[in-house]
Amino acid sequence: MLAALSRWILLLTLMFPLASAPVVYADSATQQQKARELETLRAKIDQLKQELASRRELHSDVVRQLQQIETRIGRQVKSLRNIKDQLKAQNRKLTRLQQEQRQLQGELAGQRELLGQQIKAAYIIGRQEFLKLLLNQQNPAALGRVSTYYDYFNRARSEQIDQAIQTITRLDRVESEIEAQRGELQTLLARETRQKEELEKNFRQRSQALVQLKREINSKDQQLSRLREDEKQLQQLLQGLNRELGDLLTGKDSQKRFAELRGRLTWPARGNVQKLFGQSRNAGKLRWNGVLIGESAGNTVYAVAPGRVAYADWLRGYGLLMIIDHGDGYMSLYGHNQGLLKEVGDWVEAEEPIAEVGSSGGRDEAGLYFEIRHNGKPTNPASWCRRTRRG
Repeated sequence: MLAALSRWILLLTLMFPLASAPVVYADSATQQQKARELETLRAKIDQLKQELASRRELHSDVVRQLQQIETRIGRQVKSLRNIKDQLKAQNRKLTRLQQEQRQLQGELAGQRELLGQQIKAAYIIGRQEFLKLLLNQQNPAALGRVSTYYDYFNRARSEQIDQAIQTITRLDRVESEIEAQRGELQTLLARETRQKEELEKNFRQRSQALVQLKREINSKDQQLSRLREDEKQLQQLLQGLNRELGDLLTGKDSQKRFAELRGRLTWPARGNVQKLFGQSRNAGKLRWNGVLIGESAGNTVYAVAPGRVAYADWLRGYGLLMIIDHGDGYMSLYGHNQGLLKEVGDWVEAEEPIAEVGSSGGRDEAGLYFEIRHNGKPTNPASWCRRTRRG
């Protein structure tokens, strides 16, 4: 019987490692495949951006300067937002530690009061019982009971002292953590101050570049020519994305198809629509391919649906632009941001923060330019987005 049982144990020991090995290998292979896919994706996007850059001979020095400044601003905005997120997390942790500190201080105060009462009672009772014991030597039973009572009493007092010591130790630890948290907060606040100063400096430089840019474009014909060039460049970008990426950006199997979400999406920003899809632009010679949402600079831009970031960079006429591929030929575009919070290849969920509202790309006022396209063709965002984003 024992020999048979031993053979079964040996057989199971040999079988289980063989059964589990392919699973570990599969997980590792999947991770490596995803890493290669992301690397391929970013390489293709970089190649596409280089192709577009080679066609920008018409870009003036002022436009290139504006691009450099607004790109720097975008990096600083993202860094500043990360610092603010860290500050919020540190403050939450500090609040929890301070609550624990107050709780421990309350426990310690109660333990000290109880211990003081026990010591006082022991002193009063102890003197009386000690005299009685001396005068009542001939009663061994009474002497035993009093000894037992004193033993219980001393043990309880010893446990109370141990609890107080443990509370003091925990309180010391919490107070040390609070001091460390305050130190980290001071460091983060100093970094935030430096980032804000640098950001303000770049915004001043941007204002100067905008003045120079307006001097270059001093007629309606020049404005129309520039707008057409910008639209052509965007079309080239979208065609390049479709050509180079193919189905590489199609979503996860579990996500709902974008076409099924028509009329149920939430607008990407909280402001009011100032320019409507199809509305006349530049004296009726062009029309808006998307909508312009008026919103305060720095407010959050949200993804309208699940997808993958296909483009996150500066593009003339659109500033800091993010394009999200939702699969099946559908893409959403978010322009004029002052900072981009996601990178090419990142997966995003519906209503996830992806950018900050701004005025990049040469605009005077902050706002979000928003498009939805299918196979490169603009569609009316109002037929997709029905729900108003709450403040």
